Order: sequence, then C-alpha cells, then structure tokens
Amino acid sequence: MMFSRLILIFAVSFFYQTICSQIVVVDNCLFSCTAGSVVFSNGGIEIRNNSQLNNEGSITVTKNSTFPQNGNFTFNSNSVISGNGNYKIEQDWVNDAQFNCGTSTVELFGNTQQLIKSNSNVSTTFNNLNLTGFGSINDRKKTLVSCDVFISNNGILNINDRELETQANSVTVNNNSFNAVNNSIIFGQEGFVSSIQPGTFNRKTNSTSSYLFPVGSSDGILRYRPVVIAPSSANNNEFGLRMNNYDANLDGYNRTITDGTINAANSLFFHSIVQNLGTDNVDLSIFYSSIDDGTWSASANWDNSWNTVQGSNSLISPNYSEIIANSWNIKNFPDPYIIVNLEEQLEIPNIFTPNEDGDNDVFLIDSKNISAFNITIVNRWGQVVFESNDINTSWDGTWNNNMCTEGTYFYVITGNYISNQEFKKQGFLQLEY
Repeated sequence: MMFSRLILIFAVSFFYQTICSQIVVVDNCLFSCTAGSVVFSNGGIEIRNNSQLNNEGSITVTKNSTFPQNGNFTFNSNSVISGNGNYKIEQDWVNDAQFNCGTSTVELFGNTQQLIKSNSNVSTTFNNLNLTGFGSINDRKKTLVSCDVFISNNGILNINDRELETQANSVTVNNNSFNAVNNSIIFGQEGFVSSIQPGTFNRKTNSTSSYLFPVGSSDGILRYRPVVIAPSSANNNEFGLRMNNYDANLDGYNRTITDGTINAANSLFFHSIVQNLGTDNVDLSIFYSSIDDGTWSASANWDNSWNTVQGSNSLISPNYSEIIANSWNIKNFPDPYIIVNLEEQLEIPNIFTPNEDGDNDVFLIDSKNISAFNITIVNRWGQVVFESNDINTSWDGTWNNNMCTEGTYFYVITGNYISNQEFKKQGFLQLEY
C-alpha cells in the first residue's frame, strides 16, 4: 500500500507485507507488525492517544519529505511501544510514553545531528542501540535532551565512530558483560560518550575483566580520552565517568595545590570518576594522547589538594599512552582525577665525613620518583668499593669491613625516573674524616 499520509484509527496488523508512506500516524488504535513485515515511512511516524504498537518486524523512518518533524519517530499520550523488532530512525527518537524494548534493536542512522529526547522527562531503556551515519562535527552527534538512556541487562551499545552526547543527562549500561560497549578505535575517528556536569557514562560490572569507558568530548578541541576499569572481584559494581574537556582550575581544583610530589598537573582535561555501587578496588587506567598531550607519569586525585595516585606510564600505541594505578579504591577517593608529572629528583652530595659525629656520616642520595636505580663507586685504582640497586641504601665509607682512606672516589649512577626517562649521572666524591 502506498500513501502520502497514512492515518490509522483502528486495529490493524500487517503479516509479511510492506507498507510505505511519507508519514504514518497511529491514533487511538492497535498497530501490529508481525515478524517479516516492513513499515517504511519517508517522513515520520507518530504513535499517539493511547495507541499500542507491537513491532516484531522492521520499521524504518527516513527524512525524505517536507512534513513537520521530518524523519522523527514519536510516541506520546499514554501510548505503548512493545515487541522484539527492529527500528531504523534517520532523525529524532521522541519518547513521551512507554517503550518496552524486548530484544529489539534501534539504529539511529542519520547524517545530521539526531536527538534522543523527551518533552516530559521520560527515560528510554534500549536493548541494542546502534549509532551510525556519516555526518561530521555536530552532525556526528546523537544527543540526549531532557532524558536519560539505559541499555538493558542483555543489550549492546554500539557507538561505532559517533559521539553519544549526554549533555547533563546520563547513559547507563546495565549489561555487565565487558563487551557490552563497542566503539571505533581508528585514531581520530574514535566513537565516544561526552557529558557535561552532572552527566555521566555509567557501566555495571560483575567480573575482573577490563571494562572500557570510551569517554571524550568535541566541546572545543576534539579529545578521545578513555578510561579502563578492572575490578578486583566478580562482585556487582557500577562506575560513572565523565571527561571534562577544560582546565580543572575552572572547577576550583587548583592545579598548583599538591601533596608536594607533583611537579605539574595537566591543564587540558581531567576526569570525574565515581563508584555508584560496590566497594571493590580496581586497576585504573587513564589514557591520553602521546601526540597531543605531552608526556605524563602518574595520576592524582583531589582531596583539598591534588594527591598522587600510585601510577606508571605505559605506551600502548604510537598514538596513546596509559597511566595505570593498581588496586585503587575509587569508592573512598571519588570524582576528579588528573594526569600529572611527578617531581623527579636526584641530588648527589659531593662530600661526606664518616667520623661518627652524627653529621654527614654517610653518603646518601636525595631522590624522588625513581623507578630503577644502580650505583657503583670505585677508588682511584678502579676497585669497586660500593655497589647497590637500592636508592635508599647509603654508603658508610667502608670496604670489606674496613674504613676507606680519605680521598677522591668516582661514582656512576644509572636508572629510570617513574616517567620512564632514563638517566646516567657520574662524578667525583670526596671522603674526609
């Protein structure tokens, strides 16, 4: 059947048939699409006035007409949408009623910015939500307006190379499988979830797998800066993430106030990370661009000052590095996290006096944030009188249990800072009594 405008005001079912129209309006009736049936609208579909749509087939809405709300799929006025069928929507998804997702798949395939919205603050729970299209910049976005979105316990969120913009709303993936979220990882074309305060991207977990939180932002400079969380047990947990694409100073987290171990804090972005459910410690990885962001060595959490989180820097690709914190307790240390460079220091004295007067009796190096270390000290004849791999070990001036003679000694020190930068120091040391 082909109509420019199809209005249904009585109970109707389609069995293995195709219906095409520029716009479909279901008004105060039951509309059933059985398995195998196809409904294709070139302008939009509106389900209204206590209507019921049961979709076990396929519904496609394109924006190839001049009707108002062109390409929208809208349901309101106490209507109910149910079934396990598929939906392909080119423009907006407008839910002001009730959507029972079943095992359905909703694909938002538009090449212009698409909205998932509600005029009455109704949240939508999708089973599978698939984001596709070829639009760029703002037209890459699938944007939440006045509603939250949930993915069902068995559903999948396929972000692909799109931006799921929650604004101040939230997206929650209730499926606790680690592979319930998928996105493109092609550099510069990554798909991600963006949010502004207080919006978050939430995931539930129930294993020790690595759960990806593909967060980023196109507000200003486009940044994809994901986080990976691996819980310590198979208990039920839920974590919420947001990447804040601006200087932490703007939110009152002064980057110059630190615990004393931090040399510099990243001014480009920071993450909000909270644990909504559960108490498990996690292995926490924060990713940054090795190309655009510089080099960073650790992460820090705000508690009236920036305090260093246990961390190590790992290059995972030519494009991205990760800062890793093992067995970290997000529950006790919530919200803002920033990547930092720690103060790396190696101060070597040039004289010591092992005369047991309590002053400068040992040769001890003052260091900060050293991850690997070796020191060798030789006398003027080239004999090794002291050697150690422990940065905290001091030399008391003895060799083979005998006090060394006064004079000049030569040292060689090699190792790595926690940022993985190698160092080699060598010079002369004076031993005096």
